[in-house]
Amino acid sequence: MSNDEKQHVIETDAYQLLFQAMPHVVTVEQMCTMLGGISTKTGRKLLPSGRIAHFRIGRFYRIPKLNIIYYLREIMALGTPRDHDTLQL
Repeated sequence: MSNDEKQHVIETDAYQLLFQAMPHVVTVEQMCTMLGGISTKTGRKLLPSGRIAHFRIGRFYRIPKLNIIYYLREIMALGTPRDHDTLQL
């Protein structure tokens, strides 16, 4: 197994362990908690920007937990949050 494959397995396991208590589909408030306690205002800006795939039921956003994990992997691959504005496209 290459180092990249080992790193991917470690990241997958870490995120799965970190969020195992969360439901498979979360609310905006739960998503904000998963993202380190960001404000719901910031969380709601992420969704229409297309950075985190989601769906709506009526007027409520629902976000699959895996989409949040994909987003976290994406921003971690870019570097530290200070180096990149995660709300920009």
